[in-house]
Amino acid sequence: MTSQTRPDRFLYSWQLDALTAWLDCGRRGIIEAVTGSGKTDMALAAVDDAHRRGLFVMVVVPTRVLIAQWHQRLTDAFPDLTIGRLGDNQRDRPSSCDVLVATRHSASSQRPIPPGDRGGLLIADECHGFGGGVLRKAMIGDYSERLGLTATLERGDNAIEKVILPYFGGVCFRYSFASAIDDGVCAQPRVAFVSVPLESKERTEYISTEQQLVDARRVLRAVPEMPTNFSDFLAAVAHLAGEDAGVNGRSAREYLDALGKRREIVANSTAKYKALTTLAPSLREADGALVFTETVKAANHAINRLDSELDIDIITGETPRGARQQILEGLRSGELDAVAAPRVLDEGVDVPKANLGVVVSASRTRRQMIQRMGRILRRKPAGSGARFVILFAADTLEDPTTSDDRDGFLDEIEQISDKIKVFGVDKLSEVGPFLNWSGPAVVTEPIRVTSQRVLTVESDRWDIVHSDEGDTNVAQDLHRDIGAAAMYGRLNYLQWPERTWLHDWIDKQVPDTPRDPKVDMSQYLELEKLPMPQLAKPKAKKKRLSTGESPVMVVTVPDGFAVSCTGCGALSASVKFKWQAMDQTVECACTEW
Repeated sequence: MTSQTRPDRFLYSWQLDALTAWLDCGRRGIIEAVTGSGKTDMALAAVDDAHRRGLFVMVVVPTRVLIAQWHQRLTDAFPDLTIGRLGDNQRDRPSSCDVLVATRHSASSQRPIPPGDRGGLLIADECHGFGGGVLRKAMIGDYSERLGLTATLERGDNAIEKVILPYFGGVCFRYSFASAIDDGVCAQPRVAFVSVPLESKERTEYISTEQQLVDARRVLRAVPEMPTNFSDFLAAVAHLAGEDAGVNGRSAREYLDALGKRREIVANSTAKYKALTTLAPSLREADGALVFTETVKAANHAINRLDSELDIDIITGETPRGARQQILEGLRSGELDAVAAPRVLDEGVDVPKANLGVVVSASRTRRQMIQRMGRILRRKPAGSGARFVILFAADTLEDPTTSDDRDGFLDEIEQISDKIKVFGVDKLSEVGPFLNWSGPAVVTEPIRVTSQRVLTVESDRWDIVHSDEGDTNVAQDLHRDIGAAAMYGRLNYLQWPERTWLHDWIDKQVPDTPRDPKVDMSQYLELEKLPMPQLAKPKAKKKRLSTGESPVMVVTVPDGFAVSCTGCGALSASVKFKWQAMDQTVECACTEW
């Protein structure tokens, strides 16, 4: 199917700019755009163009739920294409479809490649999750075109530098909440921070972990090249905990253990759930509300507090798919006032539009908070304001009024919010009126780009573009004015009622074969590289017959015997006797591309 059958599709200006930047990077790169800004719609334009050029497309997703969501979106957008599925009890093959949607695990184990000599585009949704030893195998080298999608390219290990960037090339475009709000793509929130005290027993437990935390922090702060910013400090601590076998690694593990205990104490603070009752009227009157918790236990606490006040249900990782869909549909239709969830709604779930979010416990990562914010900050119609309530335990690591160990996401919230206010328990009655906000008086309309407003040329040039006979001078002038990538993007990522001579002209200027990103990295955005502290005593690597996940077997080689990885065929050093081969190791290349 070509774009001729769907002339009504548009792209936001940022989506077109992002695809143009990806094209400038040789159709290899990562687009980092906040949740709710429209990454999927942008990716559909890339799918359409790839199919037009005869390429096979595989979309790799983290979960079975996302297989269903992507399959539905692709089927709706391309009714004439065959959309296959691999995973969730589906076993379609590339030879039987035009686009294949696969989970990361299924793609890793089955490794589907483009059929014949078609070539392919691989789209990786939530690409920051591809760094694990098994999941990285889903990044298959047979796909010459590669598009990574993520809200935040962050991980707690070195897989971004070691695995993800070498495959995709780099980050070619970023789109923040600040930009999305300025453009009218996302809604500006109003944020209420609600401070609650720890009860005496909780405070005693909290303080009891303090000495362990202080002792460990003292050792860690003395490590050379240790960052001072809290978020960077935590990343460095995680690095030491996983890689250092000496005193620094031990202190890092003690620090993370104590930090986890303190987070659990504040996450389950009794006073937070008492405060939820006060928020019940705001939750009931909202156009859909989400209550974010860290654990199932905490979500059940929230349900117990609110169940008598409003219609609320819970979604956990154990909730069957049918029941989950029914709950979300209840929120969409207004049958339910709110849904509580322990992190399961943070990533990769198509949540109905809601305009009130309550965070019962502060997130452990910036990525998680970006995901949660995106559920609420999706574009709102006039009269529906986006609101957030963040409950925190006073004088703890959650407290945004303290400067020590301040979570980085708080700075972002302050920068993008319409208004922020902190309420103590004696001011809980004022939270409702503060949240009674219908959004800005004027809702910014995002720039929607269509084929009717793409080239910014004079009317006579426009007539030439739509004429039967081309004018090379017009094409060359446009090429000079806006560049080949921008010109290609406006002609091929948007829906034109018909293809023109200019489409054919620009196709010849932009080759299908991506350039090797290892050769030219100049088009990628600069990454902030966090210097990690040196390891005083690196952990010894465990010896395995294969460094990958595939089994090995003994094979005959010209000068004796060797061990071969059954996944990639990598060989160990050869030995004279077969029994000697059993002691050999092999560096597995299953994850290389």
